[in-house]
Amino acid sequence: MAANIDWPVALKGITAGEQFWLDKVPKLAAIADVKQSQEVETALSSALSTNTAGALKTLEFIDSHDWPHLVGTDLVCMGPINKSAAEIEAFYQRTRLSLLSTDKGAVCLWVLEATYEEWKAGNNKLIK
Repeated sequence: MAANIDWPVALKGITAGEQFWLDKVPKLAAIADVKQSQEVETALSSALSTNTAGALKTLEFIDSHDWPHLVGTDLVCMGPINKSAAEIEAFYQRTRLSLLSTDKGAVCLWVLEATYEEWKAGNNKLIK
């Protein structure tokens, strides 16, 4: 299957929250190398606000198995950490609202909130 995957198309579909591609994530997780796994997790982070229910269901499946390189909820729900402050803030606001719209996103919301608070505390130290 690895040779048949158009990774840019798959990642674009996951990022957009397309259910077809979210359903393929477990198969992709089984064959992805480290870089591809990181890209899948980044795409899943974006899907949290484009298809919240679908992304959370995919994360449940990812979290319940042992994949070679995917971490799952603990990493996906953190959001970006190596982006600009504006991008991090926008991700947080957008994703927080999406997760609050469902009762299935509590764990993900907790990870998002904790990471965001740590990021803010770190930024406050840099400013002082």
